[in-house]
Amino acid sequence: MSYAMQPPAAAPAPTDPPRRPVSVASASVLLIVMAVVGLGYAIATLAIAPGTVDRFRAAAGTASSTDVDGFVTLVWIGAALGAVLAVILFALYIVLALGLRRGSNAARIATWVVAGLGVLAGCASTAVMGVQRAGDPVQGSLAAALSAAYPESWIPLNIGLAVAQMLGYVLVGVLLLASPGPFFGRAPKPLPPDPFAAPGPGAPAGYGPPPTGGYAAPPMGGYGTPYPTAAPPPAVPPGVPPVGPPQPGPDDEYWSRPSS
Repeated sequence: MSYAMQPPAAAPAPTDPPRRPVSVASASVLLIVMAVVGLGYAIATLAIAPGTVDRFRAAAGTASSTDVDGFVTLVWIGAALGAVLAVILFALYIVLALGLRRGSNAARIATWVVAGLGVLAGCASTAVMGVQRAGDPVQGSLAAALSAAYPESWIPLNIGLAVAQMLGYVLVGVLLLASPGPFFGRAPKPLPPDPFAAPGPGAPAGYGPPPTGGYAAPPMGGYGTPYPTAAPPPAVPPGVPPVGPPQPGPDDEYWSRPSS
């Protein structure tokens, strides 16, 4: 019994890498812009700190030097922490933006986490600055002197940046939600092959649906039977005596019995 030789399986044709979606490119650019703006804000905070401290000391006048030094320390600590945080976020946003452009699913998940935390932080800072603006400090106090020592547009600028930061995080999250999953390696699972589908051009022989006329009947005698089955006797027309050895009659049957 011979078997048909199956052709070797053809290697899959190389596929082009998926193109970067517009939503992913926009989200990565927005992250970089937010990182640059945050770093610029931290640099500006450090730049205005010396002038703010000098104006505050001049406005404090005869106040206790211990209290004045405490407020000055708070100004410098806030500026230093803001600068360090801005540098860390700048590096983090650049890494996340590059990961998004490469199609990294881990970068997409990390960006969602950072965006959620950024929205919460923006809400908290906006609420704190709103409370500070609503409750005017007592005239002549050190808090009023420190608030007046900052540039006139500094507080409104902080509120505007906090609102813009929240909107930026929300927009980044929406853009990543709208991005296609296959770009981040989240392709849908392929369906199982249909056993009754027509074979492709490179499929080996013997595969595919059965022939249209069904399966052929086995030959007479069955498969592998060495002796074929005997044919049935021909039909005898009515009125014609059968051909063959004479059949025994009643007398023959009587004489063929053994004597008792």
